[in-house]
Amino acid sequence: MFTWRAQIRPPVGEAKLALTLVFREPADGFARVIWQGPVRAVTLCSNLFERAASLHQRTLLIERESLGGPGQLTIESTGSDPILERVDLTWVEPLVLAAGWTAPSGLYLTPAGKVFPAEELQGAGRHLPVDEEKGSVMDAVLDAGPVKIDAQNPVRFVAPIAGKPAYGRIEAQVAGLSLGQEPSVWVNGQAMGGLAVEVPGLDDPGYRENLRSREVGYGGWRKVVVYVPAGVLRSGENQVDWRESGSQTTVRNLRLQVVFAVTQPPAPNVPRTVSATPPAVSLPNPALGGWTVGGGSKGPKLRTGLSSGSGVVGLRTE
Repeated sequence: MFTWRAQIRPPVGEAKLALTLVFREPADGFARVIWQGPVRAVTLCSNLFERAASLHQRTLLIERESLGGPGQLTIESTGSDPILERVDLTWVEPLVLAAGWTAPSGLYLTPAGKVFPAEELQGAGRHLPVDEEKGSVMDAVLDAGPVKIDAQNPVRFVAPIAGKPAYGRIEAQVAGLSLGQEPSVWVNGQAMGGLAVEVPGLDDPGYRENLRSREVGYGGWRKVVVYVPAGVLRSGENQVDWRESGSQTTVRNLRLQVVFAVTQPPAPNVPRTVSATPPAVSLPNPALGGWTVGGGSKGPKLRTGLSSGSGVVGLRTE
């Protein structure tokens, strides 16, 4: 076992301890976080690893009730190699953020400026996302994930939509994506342009620099968003194809937002075909369902993890 320890003395007041860990994930094993207080020991997280990326990070919020008083924070991982790249310990005061619609209550702001649901900061891990109805906007879970995607294994997500969709938005969280790179997303055979990948502030602890190559990497989840123009989505079955050009990434919380309008808004002037495609890669054909990579006939993995919630969203439930 590799072991890291720190002696902690809580300040006077109601401050909680935000513990941000940046670490390397081996192929197997586990890492746990233990708090040894004045009276008893508490396992804050039984396994840090999410099998999401080789470089990753998690933030845990230690409640004042768990701290109790001075004690010792211990991180243990299987194997003799150190896994920790960085540890940030920050005292944070209670914060209340207003959340509208059906968003979960209990949001926390980290020192790096990230907003987390309360469950995300607990060692047990996140709850599965749910569908949300936001007036005329339907926000559905297309796939909760996690889904592994790499250059040799593109993935096709299928979304049957009831009604007549106008335009939409696709959002997901991605881990393992190299800085400066972005995935390729097609909807019903059309390449989506203007894809936006979150670039965290440079004070985020997830940035790590390789001292030999001077290459900078990032560990942690980042948001990917793409707008789907009017006329691309259709009533019935829709296909969302996701392909990575670099190393393996992990995708979770893939959501599809759709606006249903009584009258179809005018379609923007966007090209309907792609003039330049990646080498040896042909775009998926919605009619044939084909995807050729490197000249072969292997198609994308098919994901049918569809809506998790109410039928009002218009996606089939499983």
